[in-house]
Amino acid sequence: MNKTARIIINHCLTYQIGKLVVGYNPGIKHEINIGLSNNQTAVAPLGETPRPHCLNFVQIPFWQLRQKLKALCSRYGIEYLEQEESYSSKASFYDQDEIPVYNADNPGKQKFSGKRIKRGLYRTKDKHLVSSDINGSANILVKSKHRLSFERVSRGFLANPLRIFVS
Repeated sequence: MNKTARIIINHCLTYQIGKLVVGYNPGIKHEINIGLSNNQTAVAPLGETPRPHCLNFVQIPFWQLRQKLKALCSRYGIEYLEQEESYSSKASFYDQDEIPVYNADNPGKQKFSGKRIKRGLYRTKDKHLVSSDINGSANILVKSKHRLSFERVSRGFLANPLRIFVS
């Protein structure tokens, strides 16, 4: 968790980014039960050490990451903002869809121009394929009312994001 937060803050410092907008889901669950085969614990056969890489699902402590980012932003003079992120993955940034806020009391059916076709891939109304993670992130920025123009987020960046491995 510390390494992930440090990579994000170092990126902000290197590229002189003065504002960090972090998406959150107010109804996020801290624990889930998704079945016996997915809720495994690292239990090794007799005489062997546990192999955590064999587990199917690992929870990421997002609350803890947000707290670390908030503290580091404060230390380095970076403005830290949290933004509710409902529908940010379903709406198309490329097509400039309106992004409503989820209302649990009236969860009406929302219609968006594009579609997430598989993990990591989103198809726009014009059949362009873009990274669903970048599309969702750009929509979180739009919801935060941060000044973000389509020209600043080029289509090439939407389609080919930089991947960073944290080990």
